[in-house]
Amino acid sequence: MNIQNLMQQLGAAHGNAPPETSIPDTAEQVTISALALIKMLKHARAGIPFEVMGLLLGDIVDDYHIRVYDVFSMPQTASSVSVESVDPIFQQKMVELLNLTGRMENCIGWYHSHPSYGCWLSSVDINTQQSYEQLNKKSIAVVIDPIQSVRGKVVIDAFRLIPQSSMITQQEPRQTTSNTGHLQKPGLEALLRGLNRYYYSINIKFKCNDLEQKMLQNLYKNSWAEGLKCNSAIENSNKNELCVEEMSKLASEYQKLIDDESKKGEQETKIKNTGKRDPKKHLGLKVDELLDENLNAILGRMMATKAF
Repeated sequence: MNIQNLMQQLGAAHGNAPPETSIPDTAEQVTISALALIKMLKHARAGIPFEVMGLLLGDIVDDYHIRVYDVFSMPQTASSVSVESVDPIFQQKMVELLNLTGRMENCIGWYHSHPSYGCWLSSVDINTQQSYEQLNKKSIAVVIDPIQSVRGKVVIDAFRLIPQSSMITQQEPRQTTSNTGHLQKPGLEALLRGLNRYYYSINIKFKCNDLEQKMLQNLYKNSWAEGLKCNSAIENSNKNELCVEEMSKLASEYQKLIDDESKKGEQETKIKNTGKRDPKKHLGLKVDELLDENLNAILGRMMATKAF
């Protein structure tokens, strides 16, 4: 008898699956669409410095996977440290109106913002989450920080409360077969606020379909009509004044940089100005910008004169 057969028999004797058997991944995760993420970010940024709140629309795929397709904002009473929903009738009417437009997804939780102080749940948030979990035990709470979020990185997290029975018996509220969701190190603020004691974090994935991808590509894309627009002479004059003032400041900074190089040497001056803006480079960009805008304005007026 070889070692592999012996391992299989031992595993079967103890009620375990054979080592080569594919064990399904039971790590919980939330998949958020690009549309929902953009709407949450815009809503959260519009409410700075106050917290904002909204509802998540999606479906529960299985015990370990939730999809969020869309969100909508809610009327609320908010401050810079807490938020509380005050209009459940609005929620019901909004869902009914969305169903009329083809949005048949159900409410699977809620989201709110924490401007500049990270992702965690306060005591008010825990009470709000309890009310949602009474309606659906798989409901989630998404927290987003619009101030700490920068381009390419969104500070966001999803939470669900730990059942009281698990807290009493000191048992893990869920069992996973992978390290998905545990790769991100929890923040100290979240741990102090009850993470892994009163609630736990769920891994978030972002996914967009072909239609959403086209929407994102065309989000900041100028149409062909933008090239036919001409600013007025007053607007061009104001822009030129601002640009020349900025060029004057950059020229002064560049002159100071040259003087420092002659006194302290090139190497020492480079070390001193590490991390600061390069006045020479920015001066060249401003000159190119000024020339382009004035040439476009002149050509546009010439074409308008000939055509009209």
